[in-house]
Parts: sequence; C-alpha cells; structure tokens
Amino acid sequence: MDSTIFLRAHTERSKNTKKRRAKNHQKPESPTWADFALVFDCETTKDEKQSLTFGVYRLLRNVNGCYSEVREEGFFHADNASHREIRLLARYADRNTADTVKDCPKRICVRTLQEFVEKVFLPNALAGAVIVGFNLPFDIARIAVNARKARRLNEDWSFVMSRDIDPRSGKVRDNPFLPRIKITRKDGKFAFIRFSGASMCSSKTGKRIKPYAHGRFLDLRTLAWALRNVSYSLDSACKALNVPGKMGHDPAGRITPKEIAYCRQDVRATVGLLTALRTEFDCHPIDLKPERAYSPATIAKAYLRKMGVVPPSQKFRLSPRIQGIAAQAYFGGRAECRIRRTIVSVVHTDFKSEYPTVNTLMGLWALLTAKQLRIKPATNEVRTLLDNLSLEVFDREFWKKLTGYALVRPDGDIFPVRTCYSGEESNLGINILTANEPIWLAIPDVVAQTLLSGKPPKILRAFRVIASGQQKGLKPIALRGKTKINPRTDDFFKVLIESRERIKQDTSLSGDEREALGYFLKILANSGSYGLFIETTPKLVREREKTKVFSGESFFSTTSPIVEEKGSWYCPLLSSLITSAGRLLLALLERAVTDVGGSYLFCDTDSMAIVACKDGGLISCPGGSHYLPGPHEAIKALSWVEVQKIVARFERLNPYEFPGSILKVEKDSLNREIYGYAISAKRYCLFTRNSHGIFVESASSHGLGYLYVPNLKFDERAGAPTWVVEAWHYIVSGVLGIPRKRPSWFKLPGMMRIAITTPEVLKVFQARQSHLPYRDRIKPFNFVLSPQIHRLGLSGFPSDVDPKHFTLVAPFTVNDSRWLKLDWVNVHDGKRYVLAPINQKRPSEASPALLEDLITLYEIHAESKSLGPDGMRCGWHTEGLLQRTHVTGCGRPRFIGKETDRRWEQDEDLSVLFPMLPEYRPNETARLATAAEFQDQIANFSVRNLARKAKVSPATVQAVKSGKRIRKTTASKLSRVLARVEMPES
Repeated sequence: MDSTIFLRAHTERSKNTKKRRAKNHQKPESPTWADFALVFDCETTKDEKQSLTFGVYRLLRNVNGCYSEVREEGFFHADNASHREIRLLARYADRNTADTVKDCPKRICVRTLQEFVEKVFLPNALAGAVIVGFNLPFDIARIAVNARKARRLNEDWSFVMSRDIDPRSGKVRDNPFLPRIKITRKDGKFAFIRFSGASMCSSKTGKRIKPYAHGRFLDLRTLAWALRNVSYSLDSACKALNVPGKMGHDPAGRITPKEIAYCRQDVRATVGLLTALRTEFDCHPIDLKPERAYSPATIAKAYLRKMGVVPPSQKFRLSPRIQGIAAQAYFGGRAECRIRRTIVSVVHTDFKSEYPTVNTLMGLWALLTAKQLRIKPATNEVRTLLDNLSLEVFDREFWKKLTGYALVRPDGDIFPVRTCYSGEESNLGINILTANEPIWLAIPDVVAQTLLSGKPPKILRAFRVIASGQQKGLKPIALRGKTKINPRTDDFFKVLIESRERIKQDTSLSGDEREALGYFLKILANSGSYGLFIETTPKLVREREKTKVFSGESFFSTTSPIVEEKGSWYCPLLSSLITSAGRLLLALLERAVTDVGGSYLFCDTDSMAIVACKDGGLISCPGGSHYLPGPHEAIKALSWVEVQKIVARFERLNPYEFPGSILKVEKDSLNREIYGYAISAKRYCLFTRNSHGIFVESASSHGLGYLYVPNLKFDERAGAPTWVVEAWHYIVSGVLGIPRKRPSWFKLPGMMRIAITTPEVLKVFQARQSHLPYRDRIKPFNFVLSPQIHRLGLSGFPSDVDPKHFTLVAPFTVNDSRWLKLDWVNVHDGKRYVLAPINQKRPSEASPALLEDLITLYEIHAESKSLGPDGMRCGWHTEGLLQRTHVTGCGRPRFIGKETDRRWEQDEDLSVLFPMLPEYRPNETARLATAAEFQDQIANFSVRNLARKAKVSPATVQAVKSGKRIRKTTASKLSRVLARVEMPES
C-alpha cells in the first residue's frame, strides 16, 4: 500500500506573538471560597426556544467552611409573564416560608427577571460572590437579554445582561454601565465564563478605562468532572455524593405549583451538591480556585505545583529541534482488531494503571523533577541493546535504558504508522513500514519492533535523555490530606498506585472513605501521568500567523490559519516516551501470546482479549494456520493455565511494593467462559452464553454512542447506554443464528443531540428570527438535532448539494414522531431542507438513515488498518484472522498538529462533526514554491532528460524529487515541460 505518512510536529509562534501573550494584568488574590454564593436554577418552556418561565435563587453565606446560611431565597419570572403566572408565584411565596436563617427575611422574594439580574445577580457577582449552577452556561443564556458573537476570534458568546434607555435618542440600548458575560466552550465538559467590559469612564474622553474583574462562576457539572472524572447529570451527581436529589416530576414548561416546588428542590439539590463537592475539594491541599478546576488534569497540575515541581518549559533548555524530534515520535494508544467478525472464546486482560506503571518503570519522575535534562548520544548503545535483546525486556532495570529516541530507516519494520488507510482521514496502525526518508521514534517503539519481527531496525542515530541534578524547591505534600509524598525521595506515580492498594486494606477508614480516597488516587495517577505533557489547543487566527515547524529532521517556517497554544506542562520529550512504552507493554504481551502459538481478538490501549478457553484447543477461524475436520482453518486457543503463566511472567515487571502481576484478568474470565466478537478497532463486545441465549458483559460504544435514542438508560455493568447493549445483543444473536427481536428504536431516524455551543451553528436559525425578541429566539446552549443522512450511494442527499458540506440541524424535541416534520437547515450555507423517508424522497429533499440502517452498516464496518486473511485489503465482509498492512511511504511526509477528530465520541458538542487537523506546509513566497506538486509527476523521469528539456540543472531536478522548495521560475519551466509530455519516461 503506497501512502503518504503523517508525522506530528512541534511548532513555535513568532516572537512578537509570544510577547503579546506574555502580557499579563496583575490581579488581586481572592480567597479559595468567596464569602457569599448565589445559587440559581431556571425553568423553561418545552418548545425549541427553551425560554425562561421562572427561576429560583438562594443567596448563601460562607460560615465555618460551609455555605450553610441562607440569607435570601426568591423567585424570578420572565418579564413577559402573565398576571396569572405572577399571581401563582406570589401565592406560593405567601404560603411557604424561605429556608433562611433567623435574622433574615422569611418571606420568599418574587422579582422580575430584570430586578433579579440588576439587584441580585450582578451586584453579588461584582462584589465577589461565586455564582453557582449546574450546567451554568445554559442558565446564564436564559437570564440574558441578548447574545452575540464575541469580538475575539476564539471566544464564542457575549451575553448582554441588561438594557436601558439611551437618554439622547430615547431608544432601547445595551446598558453601557453593566458588564457582559463571555462564555467560551472548551469542550462538552467545561466552559470559560467571565465578565467583560469596563467599569469606569475617563472624565476627559468619556471612554471606559478600567476593566471589570472576571468574576467567579462555578459550574458544578465541571467541578464534579474535575474531581471524579465522570460526566454527571444533576440527579446522578446527587446520588453519587449521597445528596437529596431532584423531585420526581416531568417538567411542564409553564408555571404551576408543582413546577415551582420542582425547581425549588433543584436549587436545594444544587446547594447540597455544592456542599458535598466543596468538602471533597477542600480535602486537596492545593492552591486552586474551585471555578478553575476544569478537569482531572487541572487537579493533577495543582498538586505538581504545590510540590514545587516547575513545569518543563520553564526550567529545561530544550532546543526546538529536540522538541521536534520528540513530537515526530508521538503516537497515541494502540487499538486494533486482529480477528474480525468471528466469535471466539477469550480471556480479557489489561495492564494495571498502564501510564503510571511505565512512568515508574522508566523512572520519568527523575526526569520531571530534574534541574536540567542532558541529551547523550547513544547510537552504539541502542544498537547493542537491540542486538542482544532477549528476555531482559522483563527486567525492570532494562526499562531505565529506554528514555531516548532513535532515527531509523524503515525497511519492512513493524512501527506505528499514521496514514490514510481509507478515505481522507488519517489513522494510527501498528503496521509494516517501508520508507525512503528516515523517521525518529522513541526507543520503546524500536524495542517493540525488534520483539514483534525478530530483527532490529536500521539505527542511523540515537540519543538518551538523562536527568541532571534535582531542581530546588521540592516540598512534601499529603495527597487528599491522607497520603504523604516527598517529591525529593519518592516516585510520585509509584506512591499513588501503592497508596491506592494499601487503602483497599486499611480497616481504620470507613468504607466510604476508602472508596473516595482510592478513587481519587486512581484519577490523579491517570490524569497526572500523561495527557498534560502533550496538551495543545488548536485555535484559529484572523490572519495567517508566522510559525516555525520542527519535526524530526525537518524544519521550515510557514504561515498558518491555525496555531497551537501549548499547555503549561507541555513536553513532548516525556509524552512520546509514555505512549511508546504503553505500546511496548502490548507488544510484549503479543509476543508472549504468539510464542506459545496463541492469538488475540483485539487490543485497546492497555488491554488485550487473548483467545483462550478452559482446556485450550482449536477454534474455527478463517486465516488460521491450523485445521479442523472439514477442513476448516483454525487458530489455537490457549488454555486458562497457559494464560495464567503469561500473566505470571509480568510479575517481574511489577515496580510496586505490593506483590502480583501488572497484567490483570478482567471480567472474571479465568473462571467462566467468555466470548468476544469484534468488528474493527474499538468496536467489540464480550458476552456469555447459556441455554436461554446470550448476556452482554461489555459493550463498546465507539461508533454508536454519539447517536441519540430517547428515553433509554445507561447499563452500568456493560459500561454503555442500554440501547447500545441491545444493539450488540442483536448483532451477536444474528451471528449465532439465535432468534432475535428487532429493538423498538430500529425504526427511528439516526439523530445526534448537539448543544449550540458556537455562534456558527446558531446563525443558521437567526436569518428568520432576527426580528424577534431574544426570548422568542433559539438561544445559545439550546439543544438541536442533526440527522445522519442515508449515505448508501449518496442516495439520501439532495441532488444539488456537496455531501461534504451538508450538515442539517433543527430545534431539539424529544418527540420522535415530529422529527421528519421539523424545519431543517444546512449549517454550511443556511439553506432549508425537508426530510423524507428514502422511498418517498424527492430530488430536493434529504433522507435520514434509520437506526436499523446504521446498525447494519456498523456490523460490517471494515478494519481499514489491516489486511484480510487472503492478504487483500479488509472489506465489509472480511472475516477471520487479519494481517498487518505493508505501508510504503511515498513522497514527503505531511506534518500535522493535534488531531481532534471526535466524530464517534459520546458528546453533545458540535465539534464532533467538524474535526480540526492543523497541517503545516512550507509557504510559497514571491520567489519560492513547494515542489511537492511535481513529485508524483516526475517520479519515473530520467533526471538528466528532464533537466535537459526544462533547461535546468540535474541538481535542481533532484531537489524537486526530494520535495525541496524551488524558485517559481523553475516551477514554471517544469510545468511547461510536463504539460507537453503525455506519459512519463521510463
């Protein structure tokens, strides 16, 4: 397979840009928790506009480390609420008392929305109170009087909170004396929320000169995600933290006594959740405001800073070239399907805390806490290490030698390969690679190749990264106030895992304490051991920005419409080693399995499903090297005893004080027969069988979880939505020939439920709504539906559209009987379309794929990264033992930034539909042009003949073949010659 290879690059922005970014306003320090908290919740209409009907708020005072004093409780209603609705609120307020403390009014206040915003919300927020809600951006969008696109390029929304009358013109205007609120959604988990505008005017010019403080906005959904790594609803969060939750009531979308009680209980639940999350947050001795705890990685960074660890970019003098070498060697986790569409019995295994474990094995804590990092040439050392490679891979001391990088010339070697295996999107596979140009890889990947192929690759150069000294200022700390760690003498990653094991056996702690502390240590270990070292955020810029690009041996300057902002702990030198070592663990497991004649069904980052049954034997499988009577091709299933021996071998790699293997057996699969079925990478399920049928034990949501099916719950045991479990049950039952019942949701159109998080989506509705007041329009953070168009032969698309630029959205409704009747708009051009069933579709209409159609396509989704048993490209109906693809790199590699293709994720953010992949290419200038466009055309030309015809030097033609930049006059000469030649010369 000839293909272009994609390689990750390290980029640096221009010096002027850095200076602009370095500018900072000094902000006064504020306490971790504010003196007051304003908690509020909104109820809305049930139509697509989701406009405010009324809301409930509580003003709380911070007393003795808890927001226990309710100083004021009140209701607020939409400014256009009817007299009847206002009377209902007033009557409820008269008949009930506020939950306030003794010295505060017991009467529940009833206010208009304007009164609430101008007399309660803004005064308290500007005075430093923390504004609290669950899914706070949604509620802020309800109480705003208008929403506009923010002026800054990478900011999303600017919410106008108040309006007044212009004394000069007498017209209604945005209140210039009150701030706006800007909300920028980072992803489906959190958003940045702040005040904007200025609070003082110059007496001379009348211009506002003093900016408002940013304010404190705490979304409890985000804080719960940061502390627990779980995306909760309000009700599920309350259950998880043992807090009284929501009232059983189906919202009516209008003001009723029951609706008022329901919203009031929501606020009580939010206050209870605030108290519980505050208690949990305060267990952490870190310097971090709760509203800035955006993710588990944020908590991990705060702990590192508290220990005095200085971020790598601030203390290591690493050249851009070294960073570019490490970036080129960066690849993500290994995920593949090895046996396709064939049911086999398996033992499911995974590595214990894979990334913390490899960090400990390689001693990366010493690198992270070093005073400086030293780059030591190690070409001969690495060659010798590979030549003598044997079972020493199971020696812990061996792993300390892997902290380095090697320049290799791929020649039929098994390496990570990022390329377009099918379609236009790049993907990562562990495949056979041949390439003319050398590439840099982390040493663990080079060791993995030697293990898997039995021969070392050709090493051109290599170096190791060595810690030099230890930085000053490291301080001991107690993790969550319990587990002590001294960063000067302890390995942070090792202590986390060991402490978690000890806590499981600690009888001095209550069951709840053991669970909470153990769960936290697991989250901290995983979030602090990898992702923060490769954190980058792609952002658009108004004008193409000068960027220096470094990747391996390549360096060039270019301009790009997308820049990557680096996280504070960004260090590809560490991140590439970590993921590479994770892939080495899987390669070592694969080698251990194949050495005894076994195989595996799939692997996924840190896990592998080994083909095995109780007594072992042969299992029918196309492509296997064994035969069963028939004859049928078969593979060997290992016995449980053989699997136990493999698991035991990994005890030697256990770096922790507690005994046992770092390879674990999941799902109790060494005590009962478990079967597996895989379709492609990350698309698999595990199940058991008995006389009554099958029972799904584990179901992958990848490729399905992004779809919306109303009114179905989550299956905790299988780790997937109930409808996904039903889909896998249906698929596997069909493979086994078991009678199966079509799920009721099969007849529904395939839809995604997406939040309006960016102005680009909202603007498609505004063309017909711009004349309406804000409350009567579709608003930011409302949900919309987006149908999956029937793609078979592109028959579901209107005849006059480009399928690549056709994404329909319509206001969200849970009523699936209305879906085909909604007013659908294409987000790319704002044109309106009608949905119709495929058998009734007109040329101008679109047809959604039914969920039944999508499940049918899902179960034949090809594993494009592999070849079939016959050595041909894997197709829809390929079955059996797959082979690795042989990729031959052609042309120059393409250099890319962070990959953000999230289409198959279970997320309600529109970014899942629009992947952003920064790609960096040398710019054309007034004199120079890229030669890449000519490479394929002249690949078979004689250098001398082409040079003679184009009247250029042979060296110039050779430069073109190498993809180097050439003068534009030279490019014109080549173009004229190539235009006259019909066939390339031999």
